[in-house]
This record gives sequence, structure tokens and C-alpha cells, in this order.
Amino acid sequence: MRAVYHMSGFLHAGVPVYEIRNDAGLSDMLIRNVELGDALARVVGDKAVALLRGHGNVVVGSTIPLAVYRAMYTETNARLQMDALSLGGPVAYLDPEEGRKHDSLITTQVRRPWELWKKKVMGK
Repeated sequence: MRAVYHMSGFLHAGVPVYEIRNDAGLSDMLIRNVELGDALARVVGDKAVALLRGHGNVVVGSTIPLAVYRAMYTETNARLQMDALSLGGPVAYLDPEEGRKHDSLITTQVRRPWELWKKKVMGK
């Protein structure tokens, strides 16, 4: 996965893939113990997002609003990237520098959508 959307500029650092079969063999694909959690954390490393083969993704953030922001825009980016790839031409991904510049603004970027998402959940 690569950033195609400015709101998902945090993906510029890369999105590793966690393969649970490397740590648990054939399993139910759930992180059920500390050992698997540690293995997943090692794969995530300093990234904001990791894909879990056959399962979905995991998103981290220093605050709940930041983690939710990253989760929402990771999903949006995935759809946009899939749509762009389906068109068959070259995809114009964000340059890593564009992603870094967006990342530097993320603390101010999170507040507005967070408030909108809270209102939506609260039915207001």
C-alpha cells in the first residue's frame, strides 16, 4: 500500500505486512497471546500502519484521535489506490517528501475530522 491521497500522507513511511504463519503456523489468524503481539509490534516498528495478511490492518497512534484518523484514512486510501490501479495506467503516488510535509501538520489536521466523526457517532 502506498499513499495516493493527501490525508493518508502518513503512509509515506511504508506499510509492512505481518504474516502470522511465520509465528503461529496455520492458525485462526488472531493475535491471541503476548508472543504474537510482540511479533506484530516488531513488524509495525516505527510505522503508522501494518497490513495483516488475510485479516485487515492494524493502526497505531499516540492518541485515540490520531489512531482513528489513521484508521479512517488508511481505509480511504486503500479504496482509492485500488480504484487507481484498476484504471490500468500509472498511479501518481505521493512523493515521500509530500508525505513528510503532511505528517508535520497532522496534529492540527486530526482535530477537525475527529470532531465530525464524534458528532456522527453521537447522532448529532
